[in-house]
Amino acid sequence: MEISVPFGKHQLNANIPNLILTLRPKDVPPLKNPVEATRKALKNPIGTPPLKDLAKGRKDAVIVINDITRPYPSKMLVTEIIRELNEVGIDDKKIILLVATGNHRANTKVELENMLGTDIVSRIKVYNHDALNDKNLTYIGTTKRKIPIYINTLFVQSSLKILTGLIASHHSAGFGGGRKSILPGISGIKTLHIHHSLPIRPYHPSMGWIDGNPFHEESLEAARLANVDFIVNTVDNENKEMVGVFAGDVDKAHKAGTKLSDYIWRVKIPEKADVVITSPGGYPRDFDLHQTQKALSAAEMCCKPGGVIILVAEASDGIGKFGNWLKNAKTPGEVIERFKKKGFTREASVKAFMYARALIKHKVIIVTKGVTQEELRNMFFIPSLDIQEAIKKAIDNMGKNAKFIFIPYASDIIPDSN
Repeated sequence: MEISVPFGKHQLNANIPNLILTLRPKDVPPLKNPVEATRKALKNPIGTPPLKDLAKGRKDAVIVINDITRPYPSKMLVTEIIRELNEVGIDDKKIILLVATGNHRANTKVELENMLGTDIVSRIKVYNHDALNDKNLTYIGTTKRKIPIYINTLFVQSSLKILTGLIASHHSAGFGGGRKSILPGISGIKTLHIHHSLPIRPYHPSMGWIDGNPFHEESLEAARLANVDFIVNTVDNENKEMVGVFAGDVDKAHKAGTKLSDYIWRVKIPEKADVVITSPGGYPRDFDLHQTQKALSAAEMCCKPGGVIILVAEASDGIGKFGNWLKNAKTPGEVIERFKKKGFTREASVKAFMYARALIKHKVIIVTKGVTQEELRNMFFIPSLDIQEAIKKAIDNMGKNAKFIFIPYASDIIPDSN
């Protein structure tokens, strides 16, 4: 069986001898007119008055947008939201776009222009959130689980607070979008340290799990403390085409969107495989190993203990901040024990923990051009410059009758073995 694996902005082709399943979402056609659907959602939201009614009498507005790592139709959404705000008297000078970077790096001007268009970037002030800058953070309260919530002051000070985002599977929160634009999106490192550590962060991959998930519940409580007025979230199909748009209350509208996302992206697994080939889905989701890790979480749920995972990612930006945690450890188990003690740090220790979690159960081969083979070996990975070579290595480990599962868009998939 020949497969085509997303790799940066290209595809890698390979042959697999014994493919039992390719995990693909349901084929849902895109919206015929995404702009019209968005306008309808703004006028008929879930759980709130229409956006125009909320905006009347407000002196200014902040719109939170995804960063480059979470592709979605930001230009279209922002354009439609700004149009509504302008019509009720909130002009461009009174609108701020705030990039929900969480603990990621700031987005460059070129990236912002690619995301939003040069017209919007030239008209509207755009700020990257900085989780490490205490001067730009405001304390807004403490959650029931005793997490102090520090968020971006620009958001706190705005009179109308709007979130945009993509509702897709998330390996810790269950689903992205909604409340995640606040925590972790525009939260400070003191907040992230507790929220992203055990036991708030689930130990195991948690795609599609919301009810009873403390990671989700704390983010939602933080969004309530932040007084979010309105959200506009989208759902995509496999081709990154918009299939749904959900606007209104930060909880009710988001949950409505998760139902569609779950329907599209949940896939039953008849059995776990000896070898899983996984990709986050190409650029920008594989632009470094930090973002690429999400594809590993899905693979963990599909691979037998002791099996092989082949992780395919261009990683043009290299490793990411977490790398030294793995490089400085003697074993993957040492990384896990260190994370249990120290928790989330600004070096993105949680990524090191999640890689280590997979490494103690599986052999992990990484196919990439962005990280040297020596660095990969120093982090307990098996390096490979060629996907067919990686498949041969996997067969050498698991035998000629090894069964394969392939996940081409693993960042969004929800493997279901129940």
